[in-house]
Amino acid sequence: MRGQGQVGNISNRSAGFTLIELLVVMAVSGLLITALLSVVSSSQRLYAVDTVRGAVNQDVSVALTAITNDARELGEQTNSDFPALVVTGTALSRVLTIRRNLLDVVLPVCKDIKSGSNTNVVFISKNGGSGPANCQSSSAAAGLQAWINFRIANGGTVNAYIYDPVTGLGENFIYDAEDSSGQHLHKSGPNWTNDYPTADSPRVYVLEQHSYSLSGGTLYLTTDTGTPQAYLPNVISFEVYPYVLDSTNTPIAVTGDFPPSGKNWKNVTSLQVRLTGNAKAGITTVQRSFTSNFTPRNVFSADQ
Repeated sequence: MRGQGQVGNISNRSAGFTLIELLVVMAVSGLLITALLSVVSSSQRLYAVDTVRGAVNQDVSVALTAITNDARELGEQTNSDFPALVVTGTALSRVLTIRRNLLDVVLPVCKDIKSGSNTNVVFISKNGGSGPANCQSSSAAAGLQAWINFRIANGGTVNAYIYDPVTGLGENFIYDAEDSSGQHLHKSGPNWTNDYPTADSPRVYVLEQHSYSLSGGTLYLTTDTGTPQAYLPNVISFEVYPYVLDSTNTPIAVTGDFPPSGKNWKNVTSLQVRLTGNAKAGITTVQRSFTSNFTPRNVFSADQ
């Protein structure tokens, strides 16, 4: 009888867990769950960072490629004295302006223009009257028909650019018509900013102008006289360095404004553009920089 009682007691104990055993199991399970959650959370953070890094890589590299392709064509059909490449601004926030001529016909300015005046025409021929020696007697001889054809083919209004090679001053204006006298283009827009005396042989171009600038963490693109358009957000820095040869024929970076005294865009041996962007992935900031080094193709072309 005693033996039977002992067997019964042993059977009862093996049928369940003691409180201590339950606490141990719960503690181990908690540790395992905590470790698992930590691994899952870490994996999610890494995935989020990798996703943001990939997006930043793509956005910055694509934007830089587009800027590079644009800048490669600066100076198309222009002279070395023309401001086809202009770089201003601070070291990490540069303003890059690139210009190219869209027609192989460049018109002379045949009558003085005064700064501040609201004169809405630009004389481009003498039409039998007096004028500078480089001015033709008629618009046909000057090549105005090519301008008319281009204007009509592009919606009736195009961007033009007047430039004084002596002072280095120039400005954009809207060319929207011409007169029947064969003497002048019609200009719309604000008053003239600069003087353009015929003694300096100023010229007029049908121009495409792009300006890239950084403001408030966004890179903007301005086309001709238009409104700046957001081009790339989350930009930390936009650096542009034209390289020219020094007195020993060694390429050096121009860290200030370009062009410096005595240099022009055809002196550029290479152009370096560096773009740095960032983005947030939770509490982690992802930052990526890309650099492009290239030579604008038209630096090797003859003056037009």
